[in-house]
Amino acid sequence: MYLPALTAHPDAEVVGVCGRTAAKAQALATQWTIPWVSANSDEFLDPQRLDAVVIATSNDSHEALTLTALERGLHVLCEKPIATTADAAKRMAAAAVQNGAITLVPFTYRYMPTNQYVKRLIDEEFVGRPFHLNMRYFTGFAREGEYSWRFDTEIAGSGVLGDLGSHWLHVARWLLGEVAEIGCITSRFIDREPRPDGSSYDRSEDSALITVRFENGAYGTLQVSAVCWEGTDFNQTHHLDLHGSDGTVYAYNDWSTVQEVRGLRANDPGPAAVMPIPDEIWGSARRDRVHDTYRDVFRGGGAMIGEWVDAIRDGVACTPDLAEGARVQFLLDLALQSAASDGRLLNARA
Repeated sequence: MYLPALTAHPDAEVVGVCGRTAAKAQALATQWTIPWVSANSDEFLDPQRLDAVVIATSNDSHEALTLTALERGLHVLCEKPIATTADAAKRMAAAAVQNGAITLVPFTYRYMPTNQYVKRLIDEEFVGRPFHLNMRYFTGFAREGEYSWRFDTEIAGSGVLGDLGSHWLHVARWLLGEVAEIGCITSRFIDREPRPDGSSYDRSEDSALITVRFENGAYGTLQVSAVCWEGTDFNQTHHLDLHGSDGTVYAYNDWSTVQEVRGLRANDPGPAAVMPIPDEIWGSARRDRVHDTYRDVFRGGGAMIGEWVDAIRDGVACTPDLAEGARVQFLLDLALQSAASDGRLLNARA
């Protein structure tokens, strides 16, 4: 995700890689011709050698690494979810402001052509006043029940809520604005194996249904699941339905060959017709295979990671930043609280 985009950017130089396992870090450095390898994060976060750092570690380590980097004057890209609690995320966002850092949280799906086009249609008032948004993220990487730190609450904070739900909460707010209320129900469908050392742990959710009410009065349902069988080559699909006073929009991405937007204006006969995604949204990205589109958007197209490098070079703000990551983490915490109380809607106003 990061190394192809960084090495392709004319103004970025990858000077080092740090990992807990020295051999793995060295193998990655060798593959990408990176000169400096470390297994000591405190040594690695050196402002004499680095301008910026990408933190792509397990969720429980994000706060300490990010705060150290920020305190040493480094710009930070931190993987989502940025922390395991809202309080930790708030401290990270505050430190970024205090230290004048340019930060980025990689909510990748907002950059994909289908979602970019849906956003344009909303902004151009194709749907008019939005009534309700339904988004589904179905994938099956957690069907087998093997141990994964992503479902270990102590390490991850949550399961699919943090891993997948953070994406959808960000995209939903980007499309329709701030969330005023949130509720959630979750399930653990799969019996997971113990940790590699045999110890037990608090197993987090592998499927969740989030309900939100936006400040504009619209409501949304955001469903995320890692135990679905979709049958495509990547076994992942994204679905979006949006209804409003003036029209309806559907978006579908099968993460194989289909990335499509359909629309229908109010009072027109159906069914909804395919609305070709404009060429300027596609840019130079390939259109035949979704994974090729994904690669081209972030590598050749310079979206997200390239924008972060540009922002650091130019000394300007970048988005979505740690403040956005903290807001999403606040909503994730509320979703977990709601799930613990049988899905009760909670006030999400900060």
